[in-house]
Amino acid sequence: MPLPAALAAKLSKRGIIQGKQKSNEPNKKQDFKGSSTCPNKSNIYHECTLWCETHWKGVQTPDSKYFRNLQKLLVKYPLPSNWTEIFDKGTGRYYYWNMENDLVSWLPPKHPQSVKGQSAAKLRENRLKMKEREERMEKEKENEKREKERDRERERERERDRDRSSDEEERNHRRREREREREREKEREREERKRRREERHKKRKDEIDPMDPAAYSDIPQGGWSDGLENNKRADNTASGVLYQQRPYPAPGEVLAANKDKTKKDK
Repeated sequence: MPLPAALAAKLSKRGIIQGKQKSNEPNKKQDFKGSSTCPNKSNIYHECTLWCETHWKGVQTPDSKYFRNLQKLLVKYPLPSNWTEIFDKGTGRYYYWNMENDLVSWLPPKHPQSVKGQSAAKLRENRLKMKEREERMEKEKENEKREKERDRERERERERDRDRSSDEEERNHRRREREREREREKEREREERKRRREERHKKRKDEIDPMDPAAYSDIPQGGWSDGLENNKRADNTASGVLYQQRPYPAPGEVLAANKDKTKKDK
């Protein structure tokens, strides 16, 4: 069921509904003066609607007694040249309007109790402009607040990116350190193996018989029969206990055999 046109227009103006209810009133510029027959148009917080135009008939002519008293008042306090009187159909009374500065008064301007001021329409327009200005400023503040919040969020995101980058760099640094440590460990192991081989070689060399040429030269370690091709007495096939019982030639025989071999070669 559709809302009444006046109610729909008022709710739409207050922002409660947004264009869902279409008003039957024609689109026209807002009239701050209000309905001429509405008795409440002098209230700056009242906004005349179609209901005011259809329900308030107004007063077409002033009351005779009020008109006679008004004439007496004007005789006593005549209007200046720049002032004029206007009949208000909503209240059935006359008010006075200054055509130069747009001020109004319910009493003649020369009356001692006359209060001059802006009209209700002007005050209503100023109030609406001030309200719009406040809403605009509030919206700008809200936009500025959202922009600052977006800036803070972007700064937090950049900080998180820097933290992630720093963490990634730290992880890479630790990984490189572990790789270098493994390389150093491998190098130490190679050095240790090399040292052990040298120690074993040195120990083995220290255990050679001093009479063996390998003990004081670079030739490989051998037995007493090495180099004696015609030596048939040495048994080089025996092992174990028999190896210890093998007859070895005397060192003098080896030297003599080598000397004879050298002479034959010459």
